[in-house]
Amino acid sequence: MRQVLLALLFVLAGPAFAGTPLPDAPHIVVSGEGKVTTKPDSARLSFAFESRAAQPLPAKKAVDQGVNRLLEALSRFGIADEDIEAGSLQASEDVDYTDSGRRVSNGYEASRKVTVLLKQIDRLNDLIDTGLASGATGFSNLEFESTRATELRAEAKRKAIQQARGQANDTAGAFGAALGPIYSIDSVTSQVEFRYGRQTLDSVTVTGSAAAGRYIQPTVEYVENVRAVFELKR
Repeated sequence: MRQVLLALLFVLAGPAFAGTPLPDAPHIVVSGEGKVTTKPDSARLSFAFESRAAQPLPAKKAVDQGVNRLLEALSRFGIADEDIEAGSLQASEDVDYTDSGRRVSNGYEASRKVTVLLKQIDRLNDLIDTGLASGATGFSNLEFESTRATELRAEAKRKAIQQARGQANDTAGAFGAALGPIYSIDSVTSQVEFRYGRQTLDSVTVTGSAAAGRYIQPTVEYVENVRAVFELKR
């Protein structure tokens, strides 16, 4: 009877994880998921600078001046150089064609993007105002983050491993089998989720003008998934 149960575990576990290395001996395949939720303490966003001129050089100079004004102002926010990306530059001629195929130049366009990681999240509105005042035509890709991301992901993975091992023990025990040594471990996925659920909202009034904006911070959830193959004792 024991051999039948072990064989059943072998058959049921195998197809569920196609591609996972499996031993020839009786075994069990399990998965675990770990989640860690936190409130963000930093924000990342990108400012866009664009200019149009009759010649490419004036267009480039205009966006360079705006970017330089922003970079000079960022020192007030305690933003380190490694948290700033400002190397992009694009310049091209804006061309149309008439119905007869004649080429018509509408001048030249230049654009740059500056991406900033702000670790003083309560100054987000002030940073946005500063970027727009520097000449940015807009901003995008606003994302809330945690400076403890590496630590939190590691904690989530530990929880996923604990869940997988617990599941393996429980399942093997339910069939009257005993868990043997680990055969293989596979880290499957790592992801970050943002939740705005009613129970997780945290309203923050950021500094700035008298009409300072109010922003809702999402809850950041780090999710790790692992799967493992355990041999079963005979």
